[in-house]
Amino acid sequence: MNNFIADRFKNKTHPMGDNKFNEKCKYSPINLGIGDLDITTDETIIRKAMDDAIMGHTHYTDPRGYLELREEICNYHKNNFENYNFSTENVLVVTGACHALYLLINAITNPGDEVIVLAPFFPVYADSISLANSVMKVVETKFSNDFQIIEEDLEKSISPKTKAIIVNSPSNPTGVCYNLESLNIIRKLAIKYNLLIIADDVYDFYSYEDSFSPIYTLPDMKERTVSVCSFSKDFAMTGWRIGYVVGNKEIIECMNSINEAIIYSPPSVSQRCALHALKDFKRIKENIVPIFKERVEYSYDRIKKIPYLDCFKPQGGIYLFVNIEKTKMTSDEFTKFLVKNYGIMVISGKSFGGEGFIRIACTLDISMLKEAFDRMEDIKF
Repeated sequence: MNNFIADRFKNKTHPMGDNKFNEKCKYSPINLGIGDLDITTDETIIRKAMDDAIMGHTHYTDPRGYLELREEICNYHKNNFENYNFSTENVLVVTGACHALYLLINAITNPGDEVIVLAPFFPVYADSISLANSVMKVVETKFSNDFQIIEEDLEKSISPKTKAIIVNSPSNPTGVCYNLESLNIIRKLAIKYNLLIIADDVYDFYSYEDSFSPIYTLPDMKERTVSVCSFSKDFAMTGWRIGYVVGNKEIIECMNSINEAIIYSPPSVSQRCALHALKDFKRIKENIVPIFKERVEYSYDRIKKIPYLDCFKPQGGIYLFVNIEKTKMTSDEFTKFLVKNYGIMVISGKSFGGEGFIRIACTLDISMLKEAFDRMEDIKF
């Protein structure tokens, strides 16, 4: 029988690895891999969304998303950030941030165009760029520099084929929040070379030291920034698959045109839940964010006490990017070693463009994090 799979997918790998728990391991499994929050979506907004479904919100919506939801998105950004004003024609509601990235990169790149990513980076960036037949250019940020931007490293990666830079702050996986100096380096180069900035703002709630600073709001950046936002992590709504994009009208219209051929419109019930979530964001944020801040701080303190590990202290997000170089193992080797012998699932830093690191997701209760770090503490190198 013919192999009908396209050549470009025959050797496809999983973006964040495919390790599995070892059934023979004496330890019970602890999954610190995938970043799916262990918190259920707020019951109040679930009930409101279900009431809306009963009232008839079970049909196709405007392909761009409910107007009411897009208006609430506009109000949220206007009321909570300086210089973050836009209209509903600048908003596209999508089925999550990964979907948004796929649409956006297809909308702005021609085959062979280059998109710069700052390593360590979210692995889905590589897939979205590849699926658009574009080229990923990786600019490494350094553990020794707290993963902030070095201007000369970024500028020398720019070529006549460069179309965009992806900026993720707070970062998955490092937890870095780019300071104003780093953001202004990106801004300066974007203007100098006429580049688009793709702002992955998925973790905007989780900025622990300073208030979240959207690059969109910097001078002269409104027309050259597209912000990708999600309800998944901010509102513990991963399974609802809902997010949105903010950008100039031309790009939004192009993305919408592509999307009509894929899903037509986002899920109506998920949009209703998102609407109610935004209207009640302060209460939900106050309930969720402190939980993950405590977990991140606890995990960081435990890691710093383990001799063979080191870690940048996260300024935001829900992850830790842990340096394992003292183990003398590669990222893949140590990841497999942990899951096989100690029942702890983490993700290899190699997937994020960070060899010598692993990513730990703080998506379990502190009692489970304690058990995981107790096991790691017993390992001798």
